[in-house]
Amino acid sequence: MTTTTNKVNTFTTNQSSKMQDYRAHLRTITNGLVEMAKAAGRSKFTCNQLLRECYNLVDAELKTYEQWKEEGAYVRRGQHAYLFWGTPVTNERGFKYCPVEFRFCREQVRFTTQQ
Repeated sequence: MTTTTNKVNTFTTNQSSKMQDYRAHLRTITNGLVEMAKAAGRSKFTCNQLLRECYNLVDAELKTYEQWKEEGAYVRRGQHAYLFWGTPVTNERGFKYCPVEFRFCREQVRFTTQQ
C-alpha cells in the first residue's frame, strides 16, 4: 500500500485496503461454507443463506445501518455488523462484482420512539 502526503488519498487508500480485507475474509468463510454444503448435499442454498446459518440468524431481521436509521432506530454502542454479500454491481469498466454489506439484526438496535 502506498502512502501519500495528501490526507484524502491516504484515507481512500486505507479505506480501500480495509474493504479488500473484508472481502478476502468473507470470501474465505463463504468458500468453506459452500464446500461443506456441497459435501452435505445442500448445493441449492445461496451464499447469504449459508452465512445466515453460520451466524445463527436464520429467522432474524437483518438490515444495513442506513435501513435501520430510516426506520428510526440506531445501532447500540459496541455492536458489530455481520458480513454478507451485496447485490451484484457492474462498474464503469464492465467488471461485475458483489460488494460487502454490513448488516445488523433487530437485537442490535434500539428505536428512538416506541413501536
